[in-house]
Amino acid sequence: MTIELTIVIALTVLALILFVTEVLRVEVVALIVLAVLLLSGILTAEEGLQGFSNEATVAIGAMFVLSEGLRQTGVLKQLAARLGKLFRYHYRLALLVMMTGVAVVSAFINNVAVVAIMLPVMLGMCRSIGISPRRVLIPLSFSAMFGGCWTLIGTSSNLLVSGLIAEQGLAPIGMFEITHLGMIFFVVGTIYLLTVGQWLLPDRNGDQELRQAYELEEYRAELQLQPEHPAVGQKASEFFPSGGEAQLIGVLRNGVLVAGELEEISLESNDVLRISAAARVVRDLDDSQDLKIMPLEKLPDEKLQKMPKSLELFEVVISPDSAVVGQTLREAGFERHHPAFVIALRRAGKVVVDDILNVDLHGGDTLLMQAPHDRLRHLQESGDFIVVSEIGTPVYKEKLVAPVILVILTVVFLAAIGWMPIVNLAVAAAVLLVVIGALSSEDAYEAIDWQVIFLLGGFIPLGIAAEKVGAINLVADGLVGWLGAYGPLALLAGFYLVTNFMSDIISNQATAVLITPLALATAISLGVDPRPFAIAVAFASSNSFASPVGYHTNVMIYGAGNYRYLDFVKVGLPLNLLFLGTAVIFLPRFWAF
Repeated sequence: MTIELTIVIALTVLALILFVTEVLRVEVVALIVLAVLLLSGILTAEEGLQGFSNEATVAIGAMFVLSEGLRQTGVLKQLAARLGKLFRYHYRLALLVMMTGVAVVSAFINNVAVVAIMLPVMLGMCRSIGISPRRVLIPLSFSAMFGGCWTLIGTSSNLLVSGLIAEQGLAPIGMFEITHLGMIFFVVGTIYLLTVGQWLLPDRNGDQELRQAYELEEYRAELQLQPEHPAVGQKASEFFPSGGEAQLIGVLRNGVLVAGELEEISLESNDVLRISAAARVVRDLDDSQDLKIMPLEKLPDEKLQKMPKSLELFEVVISPDSAVVGQTLREAGFERHHPAFVIALRRAGKVVVDDILNVDLHGGDTLLMQAPHDRLRHLQESGDFIVVSEIGTPVYKEKLVAPVILVILTVVFLAAIGWMPIVNLAVAAAVLLVVIGALSSEDAYEAIDWQVIFLLGGFIPLGIAAEKVGAINLVADGLVGWLGAYGPLALLAGFYLVTNFMSDIISNQATAVLITPLALATAISLGVDPRPFAIAVAFASSNSFASPVGYHTNVMIYGAGNYRYLDFVKVGLPLNLLFLGTAVIFLPRFWAF
């Protein structure tokens, strides 16, 4: 084994460990990989930069811009708002309509954008008609993933695999080449979620669970007792009625926790009450003139004087690719960059209580915030957060709905007939949307998921290096020697299973980059057509259901739906296995070995 081969294998293993442990952000890991490959001399500068110049990387960046242009027209929000009436009429019919609509839209624009738009609308609908969000949000996320497999541009994994096989001299994936298989997956997945999945979805029994599911999740907050409050002089234990939706945890006086049982503590003016309560209850308490919600960190007097008197309480979910992921609120300088106070934090159904300012933030965390009404739009438009409270309608560019849709449909049509490569069309269309004012150049820049771009920039060169030093052929020959006797179908199933499993624990793009070259080399070594293997990797990397952290849309609904990790395992693992069987049956029928 050469020193170069040893470095590449060790680097691959190290990157996977860092991905799983989340010690470093994924884009940092990718850049470390790139730096080591360049410094070791395994790759030349030209080879090392191929990840950033790869057609798939550029096309993916342009598609993020197109998705943002459509989002800013407000057309998806208008359509989503109409679902409430249908859910009141017939739950399963409405669920079918929602899933179908989400899948269709996700086939043409980024499915993360679709879920970001639908999420606050669906939560608001659930609260208004008494449906648990836990029964709606998993189908929302999963159907967006189903739809991403309908077309070449439906998900970044499809574009990525297409670009990787084109580099190997194979024909790229056609715009609608995978549509028939994608629709079969959609039918199988939808039937599952409307039948067996309904029994596996959490929160189908019990009034208490149902109450907790729609905005009755507990938060920890601190309230300052004003001198005129009637509770001054009363026992602390009498502040909330027993058995209610809120509980007093402790009393702070002059910054120090008052010792003793609550039954023994008499409340005084300016005492700070540490409470555990539903978000709605905290919001109602905030309306009281003689109570004041305290920010997580006491601000200097000059900053307090600049803050508006009228603040609104609302919830946001931290976006999976937010700049604050991996940082604490203190490190991120949150109050310097965003016009809001953070009141509480909830993660995976549990409230983070201790020292919230110094807790590392994760994608999917839900923050309870206060902000002035006229600054809420700033947070709504931020790519760092998804506002899930109903706080008013942002300004949309409704007059540009038709032009934006026409641009996107033109890209799809011209790419489908092969008039020009998708990367050329996507870049031109993104520029056109900026020119016609559908979004500004700043919006276009912020729309791009730079984490994905840097991830590809670092990991595509890793694939090049693995092939250059012989690691790909080494592993491929080993797999053929080990499983070749069972035939290509067994190897196909194995690659689907491994890709699907890896996508449940690390990024689907990273998984596709690592597995696609290996799958192609294995098929070639076995003497069969590599195309079905490439399609299998594309589908398996985009349909990881058994984990809330493997796919961006699952991360987005994780905290908002107050799910637990095992909820995804319980609902998603059978679906993963069902899709594995579907792939084994239909892939060889459409793409023969």
